[in-house]
Amino acid sequence: MDANSRKICGLISEMNMRFVVPVYQRPYSWGEEQCAQLWDDILATGRGRSSVHFTGSIVTIQDGSLSEQGVAPLLLIDGQQRITTISLLLVALARFAQRHPERTLPFSAKEILVSGYLTNRFRTGDDYYKLTLSKTDRLAYQGVIDALGTEDEPELDPNTRLAQNLLYFDRRVEALDDVEAVWAGLHRLEVVAIALSQGQDDPQLIFESMNATGKDLSNADLVRNFVLMSYSLDEQPGLYRMYWQPIEQILGVERFDEAFDDFLRSYLTIMHAPTSMAKVDVYQAFKRYVLFNSYHKNDRMKNLSLKIKRFARYYAAVVSGEVDDADFSEAFLRINMLGEASVRPLLVALYDGYEHKEFSRGQFLDLVAYLESYLLRRAVCDCAGSTLAPFFSSLIARIDAVRSEEGDVVEALAAMLLNEAGTARRFPNDAEFEHALSRRDMANFAGGCVLLARLEECLRDDGVRIDPHAWTIEHVMPLGARDDPSWLAMLGEQPERDFEDCINSLGNLTLTSAGFDMQEGSFEQKRERIATDDMALSRDIVGQTSWTPDIMRERTERMAQVALDAWKMPELPEGVGKAYRLSKRAAATKDVSFQDLFDAGLVEMDDALVSVSPMHPGKATVTSTGKIMLANGEMFDDPTAAYERFLTSCGASPAGQNGWMYWRRGEGGPLLDDLRAEL
Repeated sequence: MDANSRKICGLISEMNMRFVVPVYQRPYSWGEEQCAQLWDDILATGRGRSSVHFTGSIVTIQDGSLSEQGVAPLLLIDGQQRITTISLLLVALARFAQRHPERTLPFSAKEILVSGYLTNRFRTGDDYYKLTLSKTDRLAYQGVIDALGTEDEPELDPNTRLAQNLLYFDRRVEALDDVEAVWAGLHRLEVVAIALSQGQDDPQLIFESMNATGKDLSNADLVRNFVLMSYSLDEQPGLYRMYWQPIEQILGVERFDEAFDDFLRSYLTIMHAPTSMAKVDVYQAFKRYVLFNSYHKNDRMKNLSLKIKRFARYYAAVVSGEVDDADFSEAFLRINMLGEASVRPLLVALYDGYEHKEFSRGQFLDLVAYLESYLLRRAVCDCAGSTLAPFFSSLIARIDAVRSEEGDVVEALAAMLLNEAGTARRFPNDAEFEHALSRRDMANFAGGCVLLARLEECLRDDGVRIDPHAWTIEHVMPLGARDDPSWLAMLGEQPERDFEDCINSLGNLTLTSAGFDMQEGSFEQKRERIATDDMALSRDIVGQTSWTPDIMRERTERMAQVALDAWKMPELPEGVGKAYRLSKRAAATKDVSFQDLFDAGLVEMDDALVSVSPMHPGKATVTSTGKIMLANGEMFDDPTAAYERFLTSCGASPAGQNGWMYWRRGEGGPLLDDLRAEL
């Protein structure tokens, strides 16, 4: 590593070098706020005459290679935003000089263009440009440089940061009386230039240290670079396009950082189940996961990237509902609208099982329906949701054991949910659910639209799906009923009590496409408006001649019965639930490591670990230090990581098999999972 204090203009104008932003880094993203801060610093420095302004660090990595034209590419590890913004300011100064040939300035457009600030004058192609941006920014930026010295305006998308910030600097420079101060300030900016050497310095440590000091690096940035920086500079662009860019596209480029954070937490929850990952540093957890499973060795980062891509697809389907199967989509969307994000890892793990044909489409829909019913009933009954993240994580591990033994996953999930009766994680029974539906304030229930839309679907006979987002909850008896004599008369002899009892009840609610709750009008007028939506939910309203508390209570009871049928309580044959109560085997978790088995003497040095798969026979050996050594000499701490690598070496695709269930100690000996259960 070489670190020196440098004037930034001197750094960027060095001949026969160019800065290259890696293809896997985020696009140029500085906004007006950051540009304004840099502008103010430059102007204050330029007007201060003798002052110097320090503006952070520029970190590059070089491997000693040169292009055919003798230009050295320096990969920008940190500093893309600053270098790009300063380049745009230099372009704005050049454009100003072109527009004002009558002005006597300490710079000219030609000087800025040919003196090494923006171009390598005598080079061609990418070597001509001193800065090569990534992704869609590259051609746009090159177009800006090519337009200098001509009368042409560069073709820029006005919605991009490049276009907006160039226009910002154009305006600021044009409005300035002492443009010379900008030029002077630019030449007094200092940075610490840190040059790393490929193979000697670890650029990922630089990334991590920047994150620790408050730089704007997301977990997505850190993970992506941790994965790709394990390969050479020449390999990184291709690996990014083949392995990582598809993950960004799956999760959505526009909100990738936020989505990736939640996805990675879900992925790690599945991999570490039953340990909950809700409050951990997901990047550090991911890094430990990679190192523990030896994904950083022997070119296995590609395997890991493919695995992450597969789970990202499952996650995107679960979160967005964008999946080819309309029933899956509807079920995912309804669960998402209940707002319980902690269930996502479990849904993703179950989707993985379905994709690997461990259970049928109908079974998967049953699994999702049980979870929807569980969450909806708990929400209606005001059960605390804070206890669910660890519970769902434990379910992943317990169901994984059932999947590995090719058991009945639908029966298992139903039993595991029902076995929580009497705890904070209980599945509310029919009596509790019906009571809550009859007594609670349903108008202000967060899942009210979801509930009413589902009831509407159940009452219809045409199979039409109802989008809750397209409708609003409507009170039949309006909130202002006590101020209207006609409504007050229908409230009877105890208007205050009955109003409070019924106004927000399920029986007084329907869905409408256009809210009119606070409008004045009689029941007849309200009934006519409701009839225009032609909702099955409203047929028993339209058929009434009055709207009394007794009618509302009767309607509440009828709708509660429909809800009981829509969100069923699972039913199991007597005694089945006991088989899925948390036992020694079910409690065996990934907290018990292979090293624990070795330390306990349950496996010993030179023991053979035999693959139980008839399709992929093979062996591994236990080493003197308690590691699993494959036939090719690779060693692993974890049985699953070892089995995934074993399958890859056999030419098979690792499909998420639990290595604890696929290795046995010796020919005909116990599974590692059986040995783990003993601890």
